[in-house]
Amino acid sequence: MNAAIHVLLVSASVSDETVLTTLLAREQIGEGVKLSAAASAQAFYDALYSEQSYEIIVVDDRQAWSDWPGIIATCAKNRPDALLALLSSVEQPQESALSQGVAAVYPRNSAGLIALTKLVGKLAAQERGFSLRQETDAFDEAEEAAEEERGKLVYAVSHDLQDPLQLARRYADVLNEDFEDALGESGAKVLDHLKFNLGRTQEMLDELLEYSRLQHSRPEKEPVDFNDLLDEVTALYKITLDEIGGSIIRQQSLPTLVVDRRQFLRVFQNLIGNAIKFRSDRPLHIAVRAQRVRNEWRIGIKDNGIGISEEDAGQIFGMFERGSAAADYPGTGMGLAICKRIVQNHGGKIWVRSSFGSGSVFIFSVPQADDAA
Repeated sequence: MNAAIHVLLVSASVSDETVLTTLLAREQIGEGVKLSAAASAQAFYDALYSEQSYEIIVVDDRQAWSDWPGIIATCAKNRPDALLALLSSVEQPQESALSQGVAAVYPRNSAGLIALTKLVGKLAAQERGFSLRQETDAFDEAEEAAEEERGKLVYAVSHDLQDPLQLARRYADVLNEDFEDALGESGAKVLDHLKFNLGRTQEMLDELLEYSRLQHSRPEKEPVDFNDLLDEVTALYKITLDEIGGSIIRQQSLPTLVVDRRQFLRVFQNLIGNAIKFRSDRPLHIAVRAQRVRNEWRIGIKDNGIGISEEDAGQIFGMFERGSAAADYPGTGMGLAICKRIVQNHGGKIWVRSSFGSGSVFIFSVPQADDAA
């Protein structure tokens, strides 16, 4: 292998940097690539005007300090020999970017990062004879490999972080038990904040492991009465609903479907729990209905909560993705990703219809043969 190539990642996302680094290592090209990250305007300009050469500059289209066309234009002017790639936050790559000096556009998700890794690997191996334009076949292959790669990566990262996290939590408990008096009021507040965030991190890792297990396990299917599932979840939230004056109504009898009961109980818990969490000032009303559409059943859960903006609606089913209005609410951002994985495990889809301020309708489909149940 020739000398290493240098990649500049212009992104404030630590997770993207971590994932890209891990993927490069998994492709066994990590030693042939030097990855640098610029998370701020100062870091970006320092890197751009440095003497370091960059063969590839990857720009995240979501920057707090500038828009991506401006960053791309600056890179093209000052680094004309660098290959420019864009990580797009919208589901479909931005074709307009290709006319602005961008050589490759990738969706800002696992499939996009995997495809980007393959491009970097080709450069590192001196395979110069490939097209720099977006190729549909390459993206189709990346999409097919994304689920398997994501599962392996999620499991590896979450598993490897368990031990240092548990150690940090034990040290926090020791500080709290043995040095409580020495810490004082301000120190106790800092320690409480530390313990809270360690607990939240543990929740995130637990959700990651659950997501990974769902990705690699086959559903244990049996005939399940969805009326019973709804009754069980309603009983689970009864005290909360009584306290807030909320209600759950079944607009019609729900079907009996051949599914994994435990997994779809989780779907109902997450969707109804979200409706309760993201309620508005109005009394909460949740309505559940079902409809047979050709060879599938569709279950809809409607609420009159705060709703979801159109921009957020396309993102919220991703891992650790949360709507802009959810910043002040507790949660890991994994609940809807797990719902999506469960529904996909059964051959269905899940989507949302909503507008900010007017509530949401979450709908998921479950394919069923006429005599499946």
